[in-house]
Amino acid sequence: MKNPLTPKALRATDANAEHWTRRRQAASPRKSRPPLSERIAGYALALLSLTAVHGIRYYNEPQLTVGSRSPQTFLAPAAAEIEDVEATQARQAEARRRVVQALKINSTANDSMRQNLEGLLAEVEAIRQEAGSLPYVSVQLLSLPTQIYLRQLSPEEWELLQARARQEAIRGATPSPLEELSSGRPEQLPPEQRAKQELVEVWQRVWLDGSATQMAATDPYTQLIAQVEAAQQRYRAALPALEQLTPPVPATVLNLADADWQHLQTLSRRVLERLQKIGIVDGLPREVRAEGIQAQLDDLIFPGSAAQRQELQGLVYQWLQQVLIPNVEVDPQRTEQRIRAELEKVEPVLISVAENQVIVRADQLITPEIFLILDHFGLTQRGINVWGLVGVAGVMGLGLAVFVPLQQRLRPGLRRRDRVLILMVSLTAPLLAALFKLEFSSLPAVGLLLGSFYGAGLGLVVVVGQALFLPLVSSANLLTLVPLLSGSVVASALAGRSRSREELALLGGGAAAVQMLAYGAVSLATTGGIDLLAMALAGGTSLGWSIVALGASPYLERLFDLATPIRLIELSNPNRTLLRRLAAEAPGTFQHTLLVATLAERAAQKLNLNVELVRTGTLYHDIGKMLQARYFIENQMGSLNPHTQLDDPYRSAQIIKAHVSDGLRLAKQYNLPTAVQAFIPEHQGTILIAYFYHQAQMKAGGQPVPEEPFRYDGPIPQSKETGVVMMADACEAALRSMTLSDGFGPDVVERAKAVVRKIAQARWQDGQLVDSGLTLEDLEVVADAFVEVWRESNHERIPYPSFTPAPSLPETPSAQAQIPVSMSHSTGSP
Repeated sequence: MKNPLTPKALRATDANAEHWTRRRQAASPRKSRPPLSERIAGYALALLSLTAVHGIRYYNEPQLTVGSRSPQTFLAPAAAEIEDVEATQARQAEARRRVVQALKINSTANDSMRQNLEGLLAEVEAIRQEAGSLPYVSVQLLSLPTQIYLRQLSPEEWELLQARARQEAIRGATPSPLEELSSGRPEQLPPEQRAKQELVEVWQRVWLDGSATQMAATDPYTQLIAQVEAAQQRYRAALPALEQLTPPVPATVLNLADADWQHLQTLSRRVLERLQKIGIVDGLPREVRAEGIQAQLDDLIFPGSAAQRQELQGLVYQWLQQVLIPNVEVDPQRTEQRIRAELEKVEPVLISVAENQVIVRADQLITPEIFLILDHFGLTQRGINVWGLVGVAGVMGLGLAVFVPLQQRLRPGLRRRDRVLILMVSLTAPLLAALFKLEFSSLPAVGLLLGSFYGAGLGLVVVVGQALFLPLVSSANLLTLVPLLSGSVVASALAGRSRSREELALLGGGAAAVQMLAYGAVSLATTGGIDLLAMALAGGTSLGWSIVALGASPYLERLFDLATPIRLIELSNPNRTLLRRLAAEAPGTFQHTLLVATLAERAAQKLNLNVELVRTGTLYHDIGKMLQARYFIENQMGSLNPHTQLDDPYRSAQIIKAHVSDGLRLAKQYNLPTAVQAFIPEHQGTILIAYFYHQAQMKAGGQPVPEEPFRYDGPIPQSKETGVVMMADACEAALRSMTLSDGFGPDVVERAKAVVRKIAQARWQDGQLVDSGLTLEDLEVVADAFVEVWRESNHERIPYPSFTPAPSLPETPSAQAQIPVSMSHSTGSP
């Protein structure tokens, strides 16, 4: 299908381009830059304001300063004791540094360590249960050391040992005297020889009871062999599980008797409890902690042989290394009490001056102490430092020279009131820093407000620029400036993404947390410690400014006529008074508005426009219809058309046109933002009310009929947003009528897109979209978006069975579909 939106097609059909251009210029005043004199005056006012605030320190600056020479000899006019504030503060700072922080044991950390140790012990206990307990046979048959030794033998070693034991038992019932002398005491024999000897003794006892060839499978020796082999199997099955533990546990643990195992657990818990009571400090070198653990282990007696004791001691050492965590923390309350007690002991540094005492002689250098005395008596000759203010003005001028191009790039089209708001909000940061301290500057509120009002880019430029200028008004260092800037940057960077006051409040809390953590990090890096009270003060100050910004934002939005995303979303709430009135007094128009909003919002998303502004502007674009709702076809609901009674196309056209002026009056009455009000006249532009114009032509009987009485007063769309709404308003009725008449055939999508393109072509050729900034490519995207929404809202449904035959609909197209494209808009027909 041929696309009517190509430039060639439009040039071929646009024969009246010059005519429409002239009419557009008359009906739509172009936006022009303010006069040069006005712009210069605005920059001068901004420079003067910035200099006045940032140069506040130069208003009452002493002429006699530290390091200068006195022009004359000054005598003390009276006796006085003058406090040297800086010296006193230095003493207090020294006293604060001398205070040793109070510490306390963290019970939560202790509980965690105990739980971790019990977990390790429970894992070993489970493996011991799998391996089987000791002894696994009666100690009357085999001693416990022998049982432990036999359980560890491989099948081959076990078979060989049994064979040797049988051979020795068969050779003789009793050992020879030479063997008894050479064997020694049983507990002194090697494990293998001792095990063999005990097996021989068991065999001999069975042999003496009866012939070996007649031994039953249930005799004591056979039962003993079965029990040993069962223990060997369980032992071999449990060994891999020990190696998988962290840290790996030696097999010695499986060879402990139950009593020895309980003793080992008790020793482990005792060492942990001792270490917890001593305290484990964060930052303690690992080797120092290892020496402390080893010192506690050396005082304890572990079960088993010397080699086993050393092995078990190493195991407990590894366990403790794994579970130990710092359990000593600073006690802020007791530390602060110590600091206050030390500060109370610090006496202020006083400088005593007698009456008529020489303070400074002529041409003598002024020291800090002399300056304090002179300033106390008002002899420092304070006044305005003109050259200092000139220097500040130069710095502010450079700042403006950088800011203005960035602002025009990031946020073009700012109004005069927007620039005034940015200046007012940004000046609060240096003013509060000068009156109080840098820590109490309102920079977080500046970032939150400007980021929310004008986006992250402009907010970041102002915040960073103000942070660079703050040292001009207050003493600054890394510990005060970096945290303040961190929280403010986070607030300004993310505020533009907030879509509710709640999200803005949460962002303020997050910025406060960032500022608090940044203060702790910088404090740790610069001073080697953390002042928890100052850290909390930094976060609390930022949170307080976020609350102030949140409370001030609705008033600033209304006072400066801002259409922020949050305010637009609030205005689009159907429970707003004006929208509720529209739904109640003009329900057909309200439903039409909802459908137009859906179309326009999808197109705005495709074109990356201000979606919130498009949706809100669309909801209010036809509010004027509620004052004369019955004159618009969507509200007549099949009742008598009042235009028929009028029978005056000129009067009908005036009534239809009046919904624009009525809507503007209502918008101003309800304080809608100017950006939203623009949708009311611009969605109609200067289009022709074709239905009544056609009636007037028919009544004129061939006489020429002027178009002006039948055209809206404009202006035509001045932005892409209002241009999209004009297209959605014109296409909604045409697409809806297609749905009613055509159904869903194979080519319905192309036909629907052709309808939208035809309407776009009519608006383009009529000169309605010339100032909107929409291009032919944009109109193609708009057409695709409209058809996409139309398809989604008219999906196929399952045909339900009917018990009574439904009357057939006439196959003739609807009356609305018969209206020409230029007449299909609801406000262009009765």
